[in-house]
Amino acid sequence: MGKIALMFFFSLLLFSCEKDYLIPDNEVPDWLKTRIDQDEQYILDHPSSCLNYGGWLRYNWQDEYYFEYHCSCSSSSSRAISTKGDTLHIRADDVTTDYYKEKCCRRLVWKAPKYPDSPW
Repeated sequence: MGKIALMFFFSLLLFSCEKDYLIPDNEVPDWLKTRIDQDEQYILDHPSSCLNYGGWLRYNWQDEYYFEYHCSCSSSSSRAISTKGDTLHIRADDVTTDYYKEKCCRRLVWKAPKYPDSPW
């Protein structure tokens, strides 16, 4: 019984040291990993921060991935950022209009501790 408990403890320790992405690690761009690390540190330093309610989502559009930060306690519009780290600027033109109409395949990449789970 003691060996089982010890193995469980070490397994738990091993898994708790890994980053908690909700998609495979190799699909998370480096710029986003850095941003998530910064957000996690800020949440630890400021537990009442609005960042506690945020999450990063990934969408597919025109055969590329775009990432958006959504926060339930913020009214600002999320901006789409490509895998390369380029921001798709919001303008009144066909490109951004097409993005918001055609993006698909929403995947949750990372969520803060108080991010509201939804069945979407």
